[in-house]
Order: sequence, then structure tokens, then C-alpha cells
Amino acid sequence: MRLSILRLLRGTAIAFGALLGILVLGLLFVPPATRWYTDSWGATPEEVAAVLPGDDVVPAEREISTKAVTIAAPPEVVYALIQQMGQHRAGWYGWDWFYHATKSSDFIDGHYSTRIVPELQDVAVGDEIWINDAVAYEVVELVPNESFVMYTGSVSHEELASTPLPETWSANTMAWVLTPTSDGGTRLVVRLRADGTDTGFTRWLWNGPLNFGGALFSHKTMMGIKRTAEALED
Repeated sequence: MRLSILRLLRGTAIAFGALLGILVLGLLFVPPATRWYTDSWGATPEEVAAVLPGDDVVPAEREISTKAVTIAAPPEVVYALIQQMGQHRAGWYGWDWFYHATKSSDFIDGHYSTRIVPELQDVAVGDEIWINDAVAYEVVELVPNESFVMYTGSVSHEELASTPLPETWSANTMAWVLTPTSDGGTRLVVRLRADGTDTGFTRWLWNGPLNFGGALFSHKTMMGIKRTAEALED
């Protein structure tokens, strides 16, 4: 009996060590090996090179990514879904289980909304879109049915234009840009920009695992918006 328990414990330790090793190797090698793809997921070279709304908010030497998807729904439908996103709002059109598990949901429909929520359609510049109870994006630019730009950072976006900046700072923008297609649909481009004074391990964390994770979540959100918008048009 004792020998069986020891074998079981040994087998469990080996399995745990193998899983831990795979996780470490994944964090070390998968993000940099795939970043050439995830930083431009679905976007054309022209979209990657284009100057988009919100580009002038953050200097972004650390991270610039551009993702895109074509949606068979008009810009006004897509824009309505975008501006109702957020915690305590319509959700993020992605993995609801993650947001529930991290206590960052409390979505108005209990899950990400598959409808346009009328009471969430009056977003204005200066409003806050919460990610969780500790972090929120500020809406810094918007043109209805064309663009929606959000900012979060350790300093205000106005301070980024001042000199000198604080000794330590971080800043991020998320810009949603909509262009009508010839067949009545929408080309949705999402640009993420980030910068700050982080160095060493912190910068590796941002450039590697967090960048990779952010790419997965933003792509999932874009696909959720596409699926929801197209269902509303059926």
C-alpha cells in the first residue's frame, strides 16, 4: 500500500513537472515565435502601415499591433456593439468564463450581450469603460460609426504630451476603426498601442506573454463582435 502511494506521488510529481516545463517553454518561445502573425492578425499590409485614429495619443515604442476582420453587417450595427462593451455593461464578446472567474464581468445580460442594449448607446468622450474593478479605459476619441478610441495608463493622456514625463509611466490605447465595404458590410480594424518606462523582466512580460495573451483575447472579441453583428442582420 505504501509503495503504491509513493508511486502515485512520484507519478503526480513527474506529470506536474512536465506540465510546468511545457508552460515555461511556451511562455519563453511561443509568444516571440508567433508575434509576427499575432501583431497583424487578419490585417493587410496597407492597414498595418495606415495612420489611424488614436495613433497620436501614445508614442508606442514598446508595442504596436493591428488586427482586422470583415463583418457582414453595416458599421452602425458594429459600432453599437463596440460602444456597449465592458464590465457591468455588455461584456467583451469572448470567453465569459474567464471574466466570471476573474470577477470582472457582472454583465448586464449575465453573459456578453447578443443584442444591442439601448441604455448603453450614449457613450461620450471622457466616459470610462471598465475592464475590472481596478482598471478602466477612458474614451478619448470617437466618431459614431467610424472610430472609437480608448486609453488607459498610469498618467492621463493629456500628460503624455507634457514634458517631462514622470520617472515611471505606462500608457495604452485601443482604437476600433470601421470602414464600410462595397457590399454593405464593415471592415473592422483594431489597433493596440502601448509604451512606458518598464525594463528588464517587466518589459519581457509585456512584449511576450502579455502581448500574446492580449492578442488572443482581442481576436476573440473581434470574432464575437462579427458573429453577433451578423446574427443581428439575419
